[in-house]
Amino acid sequence: MTEEALLGLLNRVFVRIQRWKQGIPRGAANVYDKLASVAVNPLHELVARDAALLKPERVVDIGCGPGDLLLELVGLEESVYCVGIDISRAMARISWRNAARRGVRHRVDVVVADAHKLPLRHSCLDLLLSTGTLHHIRRPADVFRECARVLKGNGEAWIYEFSHDAPRAEVGRTAREFKRPILYLKLVAALHGLPRHEFVEGYIRRELEEAGVRYEVVYDGAVTRVVIGPRGREISKHVAVSR
Repeated sequence: MTEEALLGLLNRVFVRIQRWKQGIPRGAANVYDKLASVAVNPLHELVARDAALLKPERVVDIGCGPGDLLLELVGLEESVYCVGIDISRAMARISWRNAARRGVRHRVDVVVADAHKLPLRHSCLDLLLSTGTLHHIRRPADVFRECARVLKGNGEAWIYEFSHDAPRAEVGRTAREFKRPILYLKLVAALHGLPRHEFVEGYIRRELEEAGVRYEVVYDGAVTRVVIGPRGREISKHVAVSR
């Protein structure tokens, strides 16, 4: 079996498991906080830097996990207030604990909720973020519609996933940027991501079209980003950008 075939098999198995089990239980949540989150911290740093450039007042992170992205963002932007949403009560408790240890609980809130039905009013957000959560979602079209619902007129949702099947040269560029070996990054992407082909012609593409939202897909090395706009704008066609 080739490397790509093995990574593809691992991805299919792990995505199926993660979509079946909604919400990481307590024991696994503690392991994730100590080990797995380290693997994706470079992505959190990248997303936080990009988000901070917008000077947002309030940001929501869907599938916040242990709160790493929230903490990165409040560390970069003094005026931002961050709300994390996670379906796992164990993960929410860890997020609260990590925020308290950093002394920023007054700037971070965490809510236990399902991304398929966000506990947010219409048109209330400038920016909504999500990293490494889409592969957990059972009904992506519902989540995409919820993202569009809660965005203000000029707001955006940025949804990120690692993609192990990006061209090796592009994965290599991301590996250098993140200071990780290529094979390590590809393994992380297989275990904790979605392959690029799902966005091009697979189920994510179909779910985006079903949702009827304005969207763009950006391919940046081993990272794939879906950008969703608010309701009321003209729906654009699928745009794929590789840079």
